[in-house]
Amino acid sequence: MKAVNKGRDLNSFEVYGLAIGANLAYSSASLIYSIYAKRFSSVWINQIKVFTAFIAFLIAMALSQQFVSISPASFILLLLSGLVGLCLGDIFIFKAFTTLGAGRSLVLYSFQPLILGIYGYFFLAQFFHTQHVVAFLCMMVCVFIFMLERNKSVGHWDLKSFLWAFSGICLDALGIVLTRTAYEHDPDLQTFQVNVIRCLGALIGFLLINPKSYQRLYQDLTKIALKEKTVILSASFIGCFLSLTLYLAALKHAHVGMLTSIAITGPVWVSLLECVYYKKLPGKYLIGAFSFFTVGFYLMVTA
Repeated sequence: MKAVNKGRDLNSFEVYGLAIGANLAYSSASLIYSIYAKRFSSVWINQIKVFTAFIAFLIAMALSQQFVSISPASFILLLLSGLVGLCLGDIFIFKAFTTLGAGRSLVLYSFQPLILGIYGYFFLAQFFHTQHVVAFLCMMVCVFIFMLERNKSVGHWDLKSFLWAFSGICLDALGIVLTRTAYEHDPDLQTFQVNVIRCLGALIGFLLINPKSYQRLYQDLTKIALKEKTVILSASFIGCFLSLTLYLAALKHAHVGMLTSIAITGPVWVSLLECVYYKKLPGKYLIGAFSFFTVGFYLMVTA
């Protein structure tokens, strides 16, 4: 394989800018995922998402020629990362989309830093400063503001659906840990190459879950109108290929705990999209959550 230069290190604003871009891309696509997960199934839409991204990553890797030799250990880690995070994790999250909707489900991503922060502390020697702790608290306040708003609007807690979302987020966090561990073993790994292997792991996972699922997927797609196919494939490209490209580029350089803290951009952005779609002004909950996010993000990048 061809070796490439590592390039310059990214500064904090560039790293977290990439992560925000990834979150905005994924959360925008999540609105489409939630519609088709409810219409077909969470496995169905997830398969399309991953397969579309797999083809796009293969083409991008071939055109850019950005790939290096990889150790067997890192290859296995990335396969497992895809199977655990992109396959199982997103199946659970999309399952939550069908009842909670994309916004409420994505809110729970703000709990991921607690998991990944512990990993970064013990295995990557990434210590926390006072500003990091305050930033964490700001992000958690965002979570509780959104959950308070949703609870007030529906009148009860949907614990089963929140459990689906939380399980998916934990599996996604494990996938991130496995990917970052692969980067630690092979620092020269390239983003497109990593994503090709991860998507391959997810596709293998779908095959293990149901060997006939790809046949059903093909049959369903042949019955869907061209306009719907375009919407689904576009969402898959943006929500998986583009978001993973940006996110893993950030993950290679970032403090893993703080990187996932800005996942709150997802539900904030989805809520803003809902305001545009329903032609209503942002409410006090959204404004309050966005204010805490702004403070937390500033503390994050200046720590």
